[in-house]
Amino acid sequence: MRFSLQAYLAYGTHNHVRGTSILKAAYNVGGHYVNACIIQSSILGIRLHYSLPRLQTLFPGKKYKMGSTKHVYAIEYPEPLVHFALCSGEYSDPAVRVYKAKSVFQDLKLAKEEFVQASIYIQKETKIFLPKILDYFAKDMSLDVPGLLKVVNGCLSEVQQKAIIKCIKGRVDKYVHWLPQRSTFRYLIHRELVEGIISG
Repeated sequence: MRFSLQAYLAYGTHNHVRGTSILKAAYNVGGHYVNACIIQSSILGIRLHYSLPRLQTLFPGKKYKMGSTKHVYAIEYPEPLVHFALCSGEYSDPAVRVYKAKSVFQDLKLAKEEFVQASIYIQKETKIFLPKILDYFAKDMSLDVPGLLKVVNGCLSEVQQKAIIKCIKGRVDKYVHWLPQRSTFRYLIHRELVEGIISG
């Protein structure tokens, strides 16, 4: 989030400038160059929410080999649940929340469940609309679409679960539709964070 805020303060919130500025915002941490792209792919070890061609247009002189280099600050084992904790200021990003070291995995699982509940749409038991972040999560978890739908199903109400089960029995590609990333500027602050600020 820090990189996004720095970019917005420096360049504004116009969509045509936003994508470039987010990726260019960087810090020197202990002599090592770190930006949002490096944090996501080389340190956290998860799929980028930006395509390789897009990165190459933003930084024409750089060569990108996704996942081929391990950063000095890289975590030992990538955790795909991190997709539900990354907020770059896009409308379709998960809510900004605080994660505590002692309960980080429980917090990440809760973030996933709340993101799924708030972001998927089921239309008359014939179409399931899923946010693109779930596609990145599924690929990092090595899940096919039916496997992802089973994960999603565990986060939903009983009525929604029945609709998804009906879709899983049919041709999944006919039922599942991916919602595009919405790059409109927005930070959704989680209610617990807001309540903590107000009561503190």
